[in-house]
Amino acid sequence: GAPAGTRIGPVEVDGRGGLVPHMDGRAYFASRCTGRYNHTDYVGLNLLGKRIEFVVDLAGAGCGCTATFYLLSMKQNAQESTCGDYYCDASRGCGVFCDEIDIMEANQHAFHATLHTQRDHSGTGGGYGGGHGWNGPRDF
Repeated sequence: GAPAGTRIGPVEVDGRGGLVPHMDGRAYFASRCTGRYNHTDYVGLNLLGKRIEFVVDLAGAGCGCTATFYLLSMKQNAQESTCGDYYCDASRGCGVFCDEIDIMEANQHAFHATLHTQRDHSGTGGGYGGGHGWNGPRDF
């Protein structure tokens, strides 16, 4: 999560219904849009026996840039974050801890996925790239 007061970049919907985030853009899935953040409006996905498919273009994500796709417990988080949107993660990015599944943390040179429990910054994961002997979270 971005620190409180950080300007969040835009996210567009393309002509096929796909999300196109720009630098520092983020998007949340919700069951309704009221113009105010409410944790009960976030979608809580039941993925048991299901799969997620996505396509990503990392052509513009070089060294120092990370494109990410996370699953977070925002629907279950009733504590408003310092970012004002109920954002939570395992590293307390906006002041609130929660479980986190990093499906993708990637750029043109590396790809990693990590499972974090609440308050477990390192987590358990794996991937490709990120430097010789690397093992753990990566700040690209």
